[in-house]
Amino acid sequence: MAGATSQTMRVFYSSAVLAKRALFAWLNPALWIMQLFFMSVFQIAFFVYVVQYVQGTPEMVAYVAIGNAMASIAYVTVFSVCNITNEEKQQGTLQPVLVTPANRMAVFVGRGMFQVLNGIATVFIALAYAAFIFGVNFSGTDWVSLTVVVAVTALSMVAFGLMLSSVGLYLRTSMIIANIFLFVGLLVSGVNFPVTKLPEWLQPLAYCIPLTYGTDAARAAVNGASLMDIGGSLINMAVTGLALLMVGYLIFRFFEWLSRKKGTMEQY
Repeated sequence: MAGATSQTMRVFYSSAVLAKRALFAWLNPALWIMQLFFMSVFQIAFFVYVVQYVQGTPEMVAYVAIGNAMASIAYVTVFSVCNITNEEKQQGTLQPVLVTPANRMAVFVGRGMFQVLNGIATVFIALAYAAFIFGVNFSGTDWVSLTVVVAVTALSMVAFGLMLSSVGLYLRTSMIIANIFLFVGLLVSGVNFPVTKLPEWLQPLAYCIPLTYGTDAARAAVNGASLMDIGGSLINMAVTGLALLMVGYLIFRFFEWLSRKKGTMEQY
């Protein structure tokens, strides 16, 4: 048992390290740094200036700025994670990975771990922009709560991205799905307006996306809420993320079998 666990952890670690190295094999680190520091500022600016144009209050500006700072994590955890399968296909490395006897779950989860750290860094940079450029007041923030919220949101959204990436094993590309769900999430996750403003039939969809819980919990933490105060949101988000991870893994194994049967594994 101990040997199997040790082997699984080595596979998980190796998968995480290789995912990071593979990212920089095709993405220039300077370009990555530029994306890290500049992508979120334009998203926040657009929606904040819309609020200011319609004479929004400082509270509304803070609501939108914090929401979009949290939403910036989706570009990392949805686009980048979804692109893993596409890159494996394009580079011709998907088949060697799938014929190894390594633990599938360790490989599956490990590939997204670098994007957890990437997502956390993206959000805190975006929050810095919210404070220093858009004037959001963070004086009453519970930083421990906010840090935990960002970390759990990053983990849960990577699980969401892995679920979408699994479909790419069978389809020609999963990036179309990533685009759809990225902007669906921006619409329904309470980023720019409360979920309660959505039609009632659409509200349940919002709570299937971890970002919904993350944006609510982040705003509460900025207003001084402790971990105990936001514990319910954190638990709901973690459970949702875990459920998405398990669903994604089942999809991964199903489409692995189907792509072998249909001969579509090399389709790109």
